[in-house]
Amino acid sequence: MRPRISAATSGASRRRPALLLTVAMAAFGCGGPSVEPPADPLPEAGPDSAAPISTPHRIVFQSGRGVEIDVWVMNADGSDVRNVTNNGDFNDRHPTASADGARIAFRSDRQGNPDVFAMDADGSNQINLTSDAAMDIDPSFSPDGSRIAFDTDRDGDIEIYVMNADGSNPARLTDNEVVDSHPFWSPGGEDIAFYSDRDNPGGEAMDIYLMAADGANVRRLTDHPADDRYPSWSPDGNRITFSSDRDGSGEIYVMNSDGSDVVRLTTNDAPDFAPAWSPDGEWIVFVSERHGLSEIYVIAADGTRETRLTSNDADDSNPRWLAVGAVDR
Repeated sequence: MRPRISAATSGASRRRPALLLTVAMAAFGCGGPSVEPPADPLPEAGPDSAAPISTPHRIVFQSGRGVEIDVWVMNADGSDVRNVTNNGDFNDRHPTASADGARIAFRSDRQGNPDVFAMDADGSNQINLTSDAAMDIDPSFSPDGSRIAFDTDRDGDIEIYVMNADGSNPARLTDNEVVDSHPFWSPGGEDIAFYSDRDNPGGEAMDIYLMAADGANVRRLTDHPADDRYPSWSPDGNRITFSSDRDGSGEIYVMNSDGSDVVRLTTNDAPDFAPAWSPDGEWIVFVSERHGLSEIYVIAADGTRETRLTSNDADDSNPRWLAVGAVDR
């Protein structure tokens, strides 16, 4: 079973209609009240799930627990959950934070079609960075916060672009007739990881690739008859986590940044996908459908201490890390 690519998940399908959102306009929203975690204890994810999550960093994610889909933040143990976009009848998705935790970029359809927006980490100062008639999604900050890479179909198929963090000077990095999606910068800013079907055009499988920050020197990291997606670098730049269905269902894996030494971290019958490495290198946050809806989990980088963070009747998805100090605690 492949991870479900739907309104609640990240990435892009090669079929544009599945990605387009309901179009409409709405006013900006900003910070929301704290939401208490569920009163009932969360089901344990595994034998190590009772171990404490020892990181001060927070998690930013999308959730449908409000009126529609909004951007939320929570502590790494799932507590102190807050809606930071609170955008009413429209959808805010695919949040990602700058390395210093000061800004969050995200996708919103509030002005008629998916555009890349940015805001302060508390939800204030929300601005549209792309304002293009095309679909602009999956933003990712460069390590120094000066640029944002993103997906767009403004040239007829899904390609990766880069722009300044204020939305100026957009430039195309990939140029082909297949899917290039989900850019993620290396810690040093010299490379961008992404997934693509360029070596299997028209098929169902994606692979993980790297390219230089200017789009040059594209090289393939995975070459497996499977669907490999959602790459995320470790903070030391030595490893990449990703999801793959190579063992029968979507699971979380890690590999060296040259594609060697692939190790599986999760084992489930339901899809696990969309991993992201914590700023301290100790944890990987990801999405799982093992309880039906999409929920957010964390697992230690060595595959132990797997813990469920969210439990509600809405999809929680697309988690990324928010550096400590970014939001008033």
